[in-house]
Amino acid sequence: MTTISSGITKVIQAGNISQSAYSETLEIAYGVDKIFLFGAAISMQSIALYNSNVALNFHVFTDYVDDDYIKRVDEFTKKNVNITVSIYLVSEELAKTFPSAKQWSYATFFRFVAFQYLSETCGKLLYIDADVICKGKLTGLLDIDLTADKFAAVIKDVPFMQDKPAKRLNLPGLPGNYFNAGVMFLKLAEWKKRDLMSIAIKMLADDPLHLKYKCLDQDILNILLFEHCLFISNDYDCFYGVDYELENKNNYDYEKVITEDTKLIHYVGVTKPWHDWVDYPCQKYFFDAYRSSCWSDIPLLTAAGEKQFMMKSRHHWRNRHYFSSIMSFAKYRVMKYIRKFNGN
Repeated sequence: MTTISSGITKVIQAGNISQSAYSETLEIAYGVDKIFLFGAAISMQSIALYNSNVALNFHVFTDYVDDDYIKRVDEFTKKNVNITVSIYLVSEELAKTFPSAKQWSYATFFRFVAFQYLSETCGKLLYIDADVICKGKLTGLLDIDLTADKFAAVIKDVPFMQDKPAKRLNLPGLPGNYFNAGVMFLKLAEWKKRDLMSIAIKMLADDPLHLKYKCLDQDILNILLFEHCLFISNDYDCFYGVDYELENKNNYDYEKVITEDTKLIHYVGVTKPWHDWVDYPCQKYFFDAYRSSCWSDIPLLTAAGEKQFMMKSRHHWRNRHYFSSIMSFAKYRVMKYIRKFNGN
């Protein structure tokens, strides 16, 4: 197996913080593929909007980056003197170590790479998914007392995930305590000391068909970190899906979930706030960051793949864009037919 250190082929760095100017520092990591690079950029900008009083060191682990993205990252750090960004290019060989599934890209395992690689230099690390947008100060995380025994601050997942998904892992005590891996605050020395990377890789190898670990890295992390978790407020991982708007009675039902105390909004589901077929008030926090970012001239992303065309069709029907809805549904059916014809 490719080692983590040799599997990082290049590190691109931008920004130069005067550390003496800040009494506190947050280390924040993302693991993304090409598709989620844009989301990670706007997520970083959202954190910058609310956390100018601390040094922010961003770490982006990805298997793809282009010159335009690097240029924009450099501009981002020049506009925000409290920020550095390091981009770590993951080799194809290392990426292939991890499996892919229909619902998830292998890039979901880049969080493992981040934990292992940064354990050499970072004491505590905030890992967040690229579909997480900030709307508040995150310095409260630095007050959490992570210890050698309780070294992971996490947020419990939604009730649905506490039932069959948690029970499937057959770990007594896990149902009711199953956490979401989209936001994690860890003491990395314990990750390294316990050699959790090697254990995770072995667990994946022992389940090649994903029969046990159907939620892949999240399932594995719940097993590895069981009994070592501190459960913190869901203000740091507030689950809200843009697709919830399909069932909501009005466009402001989101305010029952996303409150003044919410720090991080996790936009779960197929439709992300950066997709061009939706425009709801619940996306305002994304748009605040997007419009003030160095990526503000990048168009929102169009639909790609069966699920996205299906959701585009549903949203457009809800919003009375009937012709577009019918066209998107037709594309969805054609894609589905082709996939089944090819035996996938």
